[in-house]
Amino acid sequence: VPTGASAVALNITAIGATATGYLTVHPSTAARPLASAVSYVPVRPVANTFVAALDPTGTLAVFGSAGCPDVVVEVAGYFTGPDSPGPSAGPVVDSFTASRSTVAAPGLVALSWSVSDPGGNALTCTLDLDGNGTDDTTVTDCQQGGSRLAPMTSVGTVVPRLTVTNGTDPEVSATVSISVTTGTAETYDITMRNLSPLGATEQAAFDAAAARWEAVVARGIPSGAVSIPAGGCDLASEPGFSGTVDDLAIDVEVHPIDGAGGTLASAGPCSPVLADALPRFGIMEFDSADLADLVSTGTLVDVVTHEMAHVLGLGTWWNTGRTLRAGTGTASSRFTGVLAKAAWSTLGRTGDVPLETAFGTGTNDAHWAEATFDNELMTGIIGGVRPGNPLSALSIASLADMGYQVDLNRADAFTLPGVALRAAARAAGAAGAAVPFDELRPGLP
Repeated sequence: VPTGASAVALNITAIGATATGYLTVHPSTAARPLASAVSYVPVRPVANTFVAALDPTGTLAVFGSAGCPDVVVEVAGYFTGPDSPGPSAGPVVDSFTASRSTVAAPGLVALSWSVSDPGGNALTCTLDLDGNGTDDTTVTDCQQGGSRLAPMTSVGTVVPRLTVTNGTDPEVSATVSISVTTGTAETYDITMRNLSPLGATEQAAFDAAAARWEAVVARGIPSGAVSIPAGGCDLASEPGFSGTVDDLAIDVEVHPIDGAGGTLASAGPCSPVLADALPRFGIMEFDSADLADLVSTGTLVDVVTHEMAHVLGLGTWWNTGRTLRAGTGTASSRFTGVLAKAAWSTLGRTGDVPLETAFGTGTNDAHWAEATFDNELMTGIIGGVRPGNPLSALSIASLADMGYQVDLNRADAFTLPGVALRAAARAAGAAGAAVPFDELRPGLP
């Protein structure tokens, strides 16, 4: 590079690193910047093109953050004169993180990013979620930040990659390293005890709901000792239970609650709080005045599936042994689990997930907001402006936030309603046109 050059165009490669890290390149006499030139991973060579300013003596510095890589710097060109570009004004990865560095397979990890562009250009992010060298998802206008769910199924070290481009300057990338361990091979099993007789159609609905959750929860949990007194669980007819449960036992009763068209059902955990804070026992009760109508409208399976989710702890045990809900009893009630928030980001939103606040005790704080989610299965209202009651990846991810190992492939396709549909859902709920699902049991300590 001749005397008087003010910047150089480089090809810079990190080789043979022993740990994940990054390289920064800067004028030797200047402070080291926050922006990285190369984000590297162990063993595999990683390269990038970069424009770096020189100090007045024509030198620059290269800094490696970890892993002692060999560094190859090739000069592709240089710049002179007052219009030389100086440091690259291209995209910058400010952060790229995983919600956890170790997970048992199958498991979920939330990958989150913050990126920027000094020139103010719109950015596009691509993510290789499983580190296999192929991009799995593309996010446009990703300068707003966000996160995505990454299913971890392969045992070993997985290195997801984020690549960012503004369409003009060289792209930049960053990686994280996740250790995926071998998990249990045990399946998750739900057993039910009928405290009142069920017809064949009703029993089939309960069996279908149990089978669905046994598929969603991909792995079993340790057996737990349960002792419930007669008349416990807020249910006078509860005969009591004492024994070891693997994985979840549910008592089911159909009896009068409040007549047709009111509360359809009530459900929740009723279990000692064990070390993993996952329920082993619970109850579901259904209003006998509504059961025939649920059968005739074809909604019984959805209602039972919804109620069984509450026994699993969705909406009922979010803050038992953990803190996954904030703003309870206020207009800003919300779910704060990082995995559900990554699914929320996939739906085009950021921040915490809004919970229901408009329908009173038993529905508020324990369901996704009807005015936002409309017909999603775990809102507090059956149905919605749109048909059906799909089980979204967000609901499944919230179970993973609780500690369950889940299969995200069991989620139904789901999108948020548009503005007009959200307004219609809000109006229908306010007018009482929709039917409440339940009045939740809070669970016993």
